[in-house]
Amino acid sequence: MFSIRKIIERFKKPTNESSQSDRIREVVLKLQRKAADYLNHKAAHWSPRKTKIILVVFCLVFGELSLYIAGKAILRLNGPPVIQKEARLSLPAALLKASGAKPADSVIKAHR
Repeated sequence: MFSIRKIIERFKKPTNESSQSDRIREVVLKLQRKAADYLNHKAAHWSPRKTKIILVVFCLVFGELSLYIAGKAILRLNGPPVIQKEARLSLPAALLKASGAKPADSVIKAHR
């Protein structure tokens, strides 16, 4: 019969995929730690006032950028869509007779 311990041990063993993902995760975490340590070292001597000013400037710049991108996507700042004018085309009389259309029916939109 199956024992619960054997099932648990089988799930605890890392497969090739999980070991690769664990290595990738460790590398990413190590790089994050290095970047955080570097930035902490640079900002260690900042006064609280300077830290607050930099934080406010950062929030304003990236907040404004986010609003601009969202506004551009929503409002389409390219202007209103172009409305094409209708143009009358003169069709040969033979075509008009063959189709049974009247000359007034030959109005189509011109693509300019």
